[in-house]
Amino acid sequence: MAKANVSGKLISTFEFTRNKRCAIHGGLVAARVSHSKSSTFPEMNQTPSISVDLRSIVQIDNMKFRTFGSAASGENVFSCSWSEATLLHQTQNAQRDVLCAFTERHILRCYPAGSRIMSGNFDPSMAWSIGAQMVALNFQANDEPIWINRGKYLANGACGFIRKPDYLNNNGLQLLVEPILLLEITVLACSGWDIFLNERNPSMSPDTCICISLSGSKLDTESRMTSVFSSRAQTGPCAQPYYNETFNFRVFEPELSVLLITVYDKSAAWKDRFLAQSSSPVALLRPGIRLVPLYDKFGKYVGDHTATACVVIKVKQSTTRL
Repeated sequence: MAKANVSGKLISTFEFTRNKRCAIHGGLVAARVSHSKSSTFPEMNQTPSISVDLRSIVQIDNMKFRTFGSAASGENVFSCSWSEATLLHQTQNAQRDVLCAFTERHILRCYPAGSRIMSGNFDPSMAWSIGAQMVALNFQANDEPIWINRGKYLANGACGFIRKPDYLNNNGLQLLVEPILLLEITVLACSGWDIFLNERNPSMSPDTCICISLSGSKLDTESRMTSVFSSRAQTGPCAQPYYNETFNFRVFEPELSVLLITVYDKSAAWKDRFLAQSSSPVALLRPGIRLVPLYDKFGKYVGDHTATACVVIKVKQSTTRL
């Protein structure tokens, strides 16, 4: 009897809402409400049936990680979160194939340590190399890990999603002994350097050096630095840095590697002054002479309508695969 009273109250409330909407918006809304009443709202004694298979797809519980053995033997797929310290501990103490087998089945999210009180970040390449699906970063930091992250997702138009390499999902991880790709980067010259004149002292042009960094798996982490270019010229061809310096990188996992180019001013007395940066996935690099556009730490292009700020590089690649 109580159920009947509750049902009657619900129906009367519904009728009141329909009449009120009809008075305000006319019969069109009333017709829509009537349609929604007949098609959307189930009867009070009905329980909507949801397929077990569908429910298992759309619902993944977040659980605390315990051991790799229990995660492998359990029936349910789950998601978990590792702090930066936990990620470092697991990568140092567990085999990489065990870690990749875990992320092949379960969802892993990694996030910066709570001790980073200045909202700094860690290199996300370590998490990507074991197949972590999500890496949380402090985007307000605009530091080197953020630049690497921006370059990483250029592979899919910066939409925030890219596919993992197949060998991380299909038990295809093998012991890497020899590099797969021999990458040769020649820093030729720079252009548009008028944009980097010192604001406090416009007559002082920067003493420019360029850092070429490779970020990826543990085997693909190295940096090279050019010499310092100094010029008394403020504008014109003589003010544009010229290097023609070549650096060789032995890349073991090109699918996971990001090439980061960072430009510094060495003229500062106590610390290198950051000028610009640019990053790109190694897998997207094309052979030949390329103009690399430069961006500030926020990811905004540093050039304008008067100058095109870029680094001119020459890319050569050779594969060791047969």
